[in-house]
Amino acid sequence: MSQPFKIATILLFAAFPLVEIGLLIHLGHVIGVGWLVVIILGTAFLGTYVIRRVGLSVFERALSRLGSERQSVSPLFDGFLQVLAGLLLIFPGVISDVIGLVLLIPQVRRFLIRTGLLKLVTLFHYQAEVDRGSFHAADTESREEPAGIVIEGEYERLSEKPLRQGRAVQQRRYRS
Repeated sequence: MSQPFKIATILLFAAFPLVEIGLLIHLGHVIGVGWLVVIILGTAFLGTYVIRRVGLSVFERALSRLGSERQSVSPLFDGFLQVLAGLLLIFPGVISDVIGLVLLIPQVRRFLIRTGLLKLVTLFHYQAEVDRGSFHAADTESREEPAGIVIEGEYERLSEKPLRQGRAVQQRRYRS
């Protein structure tokens, strides 16, 4: 990712709550505070219902997929998008509620899975591999590599028994 894109993403995430609050205030003036509270509580209850209905089944499907090693992951992404929709509905805000309601439509979820989501996962996987490779390349240039594999740790010899409180261990005696 380029530096300007990263900065724009950070600014977008920082500005999102401010835009949400501004839209809530404007919507409160237009439809009234009472109706706004009803809408916020209604979408929060809907989001909670979606998460309770779908949430555990997504994890059960993920575990069954791992156990049977099937290749299809689109039902997992579908469940993930439903849980994401529920989370967006729980958070108060006009934009997050609209996105959450749109994600509850099955055709929209299928379209996202088919077109964008899998490409996005591939892009992030590729970006992680590139970043990891550049990290290792910079790391190896700065210091020398050891001759072999070094494993650090602690050990205790079970064959040696403590003598008494002043001496550490008793040497094992071998019989000939």
